[in-house]
Amino acid sequence: MKITPILVVAGLLLGQGVQSAPIDAPDTAPESASPQPPAPPGSFEAMNANYKAYVKSELKKRSILHPCNQLTVHRRREWGAMSKPDRKNYIDAVKCLAKKPARSHKKVVPGARSRFDDFVAAHIQQAYNIHFNGNLFAWHRTFLWEYEQALRNECGYTGAHPYWDWTKYYADPASSPIFDGSDYSLGSNGKYFPHGATVLEAFGLTLKLPGGTGGGPVYKGPFANFTVNLGLTPPDPEPAEVLPLQIPSNDTVTVENSAIPVVAKSALDYNPRPLTRDINHFWSEQTKKSDVEFLLKCPDVDCLEKTADGWKTADAQQPILHAAGHFVIGGLANDPFASPGDPAFYLHHGMFDRVWTIWQGQDPAKRTYQVGGTRTPFNKPPSANVTLNDVLKFEAVGPNYKMRDTLSAIDGKFCYMYE
Repeated sequence: MKITPILVVAGLLLGQGVQSAPIDAPDTAPESASPQPPAPPGSFEAMNANYKAYVKSELKKRSILHPCNQLTVHRRREWGAMSKPDRKNYIDAVKCLAKKPARSHKKVVPGARSRFDDFVAAHIQQAYNIHFNGNLFAWHRTFLWEYEQALRNECGYTGAHPYWDWTKYYADPASSPIFDGSDYSLGSNGKYFPHGATVLEAFGLTLKLPGGTGGGPVYKGPFANFTVNLGLTPPDPEPAEVLPLQIPSNDTVTVENSAIPVVAKSALDYNPRPLTRDINHFWSEQTKKSDVEFLLKCPDVDCLEKTADGWKTADAQQPILHAAGHFVIGGLANDPFASPGDPAFYLHHGMFDRVWTIWQGQDPAKRTYQVGGTRTPFNKPPSANVTLNDVLKFEAVGPNYKMRDTLSAIDGKFCYMYE
């Protein structure tokens, strides 16, 4: 976006609902609050403070004519920190998107019934290009940005995209403001029924995911009775009698040696069914601050991507934050292809992007435009390393992007920071 006269800048600020509070406005603490001692080096709090200090400093240097400056930056907030009217505005926009007509080609995605479905379809279509490889963070950052733009430009959402801070609610996700089933949540857990493990097979992996605390359709809150149109119907979970369950680890994950298959076309067919969740405490215990700190210790982005998905080392203590966030929600969110059919997917990936952004902010000169990893899941079959000139595709939800244009959250098309 090219901006010239000051009047155009003012018009953009007023007309597009961009948050115009100065970048150095106080966050939440009142003026009378006692100053807090600095967080220990290497802690999540310290790294977050480093990131915020960098972003604020960088944006203050920029002219008002710069498309991303201290007045135009969008501030992404944690769901629980948003006011109820702001949460309602977001929920209404998601529901609006689910009523808008699809833009996917009917012959390519015959099951798409809404604009919301377009995003599920794009994730299914690109699944083998964006997981367990060097595109993981960049593709999902851009996917979330395009989703936010659709909510804002097509459905009247006026804020920045929220995120779900796993570390705040790991002890009891179901009682969090995201999943408590209130009118200002993203709906409840799934209705409980006794069940055992869910078997997941994808990307050459076979996992037995422990049974959670729900398993059935979301029954309360704004997304009760929400219909999922795309993706395959999962197999029934094992009966509860098979407990204790096999827990995914280096001993229980099988990686096949065969080439990664093409996503089944049937996942794009029309398959209406209720949105399900199965909130899981085994996986939420892998989303604590210490787990995030473990990930943020990575010296390069290749380590970051592999550690986030649990295949960097044989360390039994290694958290699997990307997958863990999905598996905390359970139900549809366990599906690595159609998981964007659950509105909570986007808050999970907001936090996932936040972690990457904080990691970049520890050494912006070296990390912002750093890429790593190859182009295929687990490098099977062997493929070339990703480069800054690689093209990322988004099907019906947005244009193609060059990798280099997705790596800074405050440059190019992007202009946001995390509170």
